[in-house]
Amino acid sequence: MATTFHPFPRLPSEIRSQIWTLAARPRLVHISITSTAMRPWKRTGDYDFASPTPPPALMHACRESRQCAPYQKSFFTTLPNEEEEEEEAAEVRYIWVDFERDIICLEDDNVNRVSPHQADIRRLRVTIPTGDRGDLVFETYGRSSHVLFEKFTALQELQLAMAKDLLAWGSTWPGRGYGACPRENIRYLDLHTGLLLTGPQLEMAYNWSWQHGGRVLDMETFDEDHEFMLANYTGLDLPGLAEID
Repeated sequence: MATTFHPFPRLPSEIRSQIWTLAARPRLVHISITSTAMRPWKRTGDYDFASPTPPPALMHACRESRQCAPYQKSFFTTLPNEEEEEEEAAEVRYIWVDFERDIICLEDDNVNRVSPHQADIRRLRVTIPTGDRGDLVFETYGRSSHVLFEKFTALQELQLAMAKDLLAWGSTWPGRGYGACPRENIRYLDLHTGLLLTGPQLEMAYNWSWQHGGRVLDMETFDEDHEFMLANYTGLDLPGLAEID
């Protein structure tokens, strides 16, 4: 069976452009960040960005696909020349990102280090550390999350990923919010199970954990309890959240 559509170049340019656009898919773009403080010619506060996420396939297909693709060069990193450690003689690297659909995944909680693109990022996943650092982040987010994310003016979706203490974060969701990100678009990800919960779901689970030993007291009132959480914290009903999802 043939796997190549050979007449593709003969299609009208408008149709080809639509096909290339539809070929772009949302991705998880993992970003690792390291400080460049040890480099004498770099400004204080600069960072190196890297990503294990492969470049989008559209950027390798052909010239036309690259022109139609929604990706842009982002997270620039300037590397010194092996012989001359001068910025003018350096190599510049970057990461292809579609800020409209890609989720930017950080390996830690330090959102200030993506300052070059805080106003561009629409979808963000932050990894909450464990141990004492995780406890500090929990307290800080519960008190000042709205301040930490105030510069993310385009943020439309936020995922908080964690390896432990997921239920405890249910107490932070009714707090002061995460800047421009709509409250109904906050998600909590359990890294061990892959479970992704909305704020109302996690808030209910948190309440059950200390009120009823983690059990639902009465399954007949489950829908009513969930509707109460939605009405009090999001202003949306179940159909409204389903439409957003």
